[in-house]
Amino acid sequence: MPQNQRQQAMWVSSGDPETVNDTPAKLFAPGQVGRYLTIKRPGPAGTAAGSAEDYRDVTYRYVWTDSGMAVAPYKGAVAWWADKSRFQVTTLATNRNARAGVFQGPVTPGNFCYIATGGPATVKFVDAPVSVPNVAGRQVIPSATNSKADCLAVGTALTHVPLGQVALTPSYNAFESTAVVELDIPDVP
Repeated sequence: MPQNQRQQAMWVSSGDPETVNDTPAKLFAPGQVGRYLTIKRPGPAGTAAGSAEDYRDVTYRYVWTDSGMAVAPYKGAVAWWADKSRFQVTTLATNRNARAGVFQGPVTPGNFCYIATGGPATVKFVDAPVSVPNVAGRQVIPSATNSKADCLAVGTALTHVPLGQVALTPSYNAFESTAVVELDIPDVP
């Protein structure tokens, strides 16, 4: 287990934390499991249009995925702790108050990857959220559906530990049921 979880010198096998899908056999540095990596996301390449994620710092954590998950991780899937001591995460909603982060790309269950834990990140919502995540500041909470989040209006009492808030520049995609969320998931040892 790493002692300094914020040390920045880390191996990113694909060069992009959002595309890492390391098999246990490919694990380069076992000591970096559980460590954090913060990067500034690049902006739009050669275009004037952008998103709430462009030019922003995003914090990722290198974790091990549970091989027995019913739902394989995908972009925006919510990750909960299966075993904090081993930095193992799952998409099973039975662990929904043990928030770990959000997957930012597809991952094979049982492999190692980075999950977003702070800053703006795309999150997948249930098909019919309590409150549509199209207004900045709305609370994003775990749902009872594996790998998905729900949303509550500002001022509504929280029913679960929040993942974060809808970003200042709302980007709700009703077709995909995703939105950019300002994640605020605390460090855990």
